[in-house]
Amino acid sequence: MRVVFDTCVLVPSFLREVLLACVLVENVDYIVSSRILTEWSRASKTPLHRLEADVAITQFRKIHAGAIRPEASTLAQFWLPDPNDIHVLGLAVEQSASSIITFNKKDFPISEVQIYGIKIMDPDEFLRNLFKNNTDNIPMILKPILARVRDSNAEMSMTEIWKKAWLPQFGRLFNRL
Repeated sequence: MRVVFDTCVLVPSFLREVLLACVLVENVDYIVSSRILTEWSRASKTPLHRLEADVAITQFRKIHAGAIRPEASTLAQFWLPDPNDIHVLGLAVEQSASSIITFNKKDFPISEVQIYGIKIMDPDEFLRNLFKNNTDNIPMILKPILARVRDSNAEMSMTEIWKKAWLPQFGRLFNRL
């Protein structure tokens, strides 16, 4: 399985860390482009957030260099309601991805992406599917991440943490263990 991570799923650090840990356990081929990484940096609302994003992107480039693929050679054949998302679809098509992982489902209408055999999934759905295939290793790999997040957010329950990360259903599955 090959998936494209849209910018919006890389920005929240906890979500990004959970996604990357789970795809590594499941041997999912995940890809991004330099443009997606640039958008990640531009999504920062303050200079401090931009600095944090730039540090995270530099780390991502080092650790996940194989995931960074060239931009689509042409975007002329594609249409989406938001022209700024066409490059994501182009990358998915050119790299033969089976899915785009995004929160912006409305920007990727089924009628436009199914032509290319691509499925649009939000991170919650994507992680639930991975979890169903690997209920042994995913919890093991996520426990240290969750312990660290719990320590730094002691006032929040795990249910609240999962909800804040936009992973409520995955969190319910995980919390049942």
